[in-house]
Amino acid sequence: MITGYHLLALSITCILFIFVFLFYKRGKTKKAVILHQFMRLSFLGVLATGILLVPLMPFSLARGAKLLFGIMSLGMIEIFLMHLNKGDLTKFTTVSFIVILSITILLGLFLPLGIYLRF
Repeated sequence: MITGYHLLALSITCILFIFVFLFYKRGKTKKAVILHQFMRLSFLGVLATGILLVPLMPFSLARGAKLLFGIMSLGMIEIFLMHLNKGDLTKFTTVSFIVILSITILLGLFLPLGIYLRF
């Protein structure tokens, strides 16, 4: 049940990220700042539901890595958007954002509460 709430919070955060990114790119900073604040609020939902998911399965190194990468992903979203807003977005920031987010998504898909793929 809590997994559904976690996915809902993640979906809301992703949708808000897309809108904030587009507004910052188009120069509509007032709208972007307002949505950015709502996105920060949705981070709390993602963190709360993610932490509530931890005791549902036995703790493993992969699950701990997923928790750390999830927290790092939220931080990288914030760093990426703030650098975009200030106009000093570097390649390193963009690449590290994409790499950390990709690792988090892959860990989430392959851990026991994710999608089961048989090889």
